[in-house]
Amino acid sequence: MQISKDESGSVLKLAGTLDIRVAEELQSALRDFLKADSSNVVDLSGVEVCDTAALQLLCAARKTVEGAGGRLELTAVPEPVRESSTILGLALTESATDAQAFAEFATAISSNAGGDHEHVAQLG
Repeated sequence: MQISKDESGSVLKLAGTLDIRVAEELQSALRDFLKADSSNVVDLSGVEVCDTAALQLLCAARKTVEGAGGRLELTAVPEPVRESSTILGLALTESATDAQAFAEFATAISSNAGGDHEHVAQLG
């Protein structure tokens, strides 16, 4: 894992492999970075691998900052990382509107569980 900041210090750039082996270092870097400002950006464009432990840390950091009235934006999330977080039910980048739309969609699908499955199959 490589950690750096942009010239302004307002963007934390993560690269390489984010996994359980670097979880403590990632947690420390996030904690130190988030102390500096209430509006923060974490650039994930250089991330090649991100396991469940790292995804949980990123989501927890976002939730903590937003709970305190701040903002943590995770940008340039690579598609495999986004897909993994979605499968695990961890929201890296969705807004409340996106979460509500997904919940409504899931409710509609589950209410159709005993009905016409042809429509569900067409979604894929």
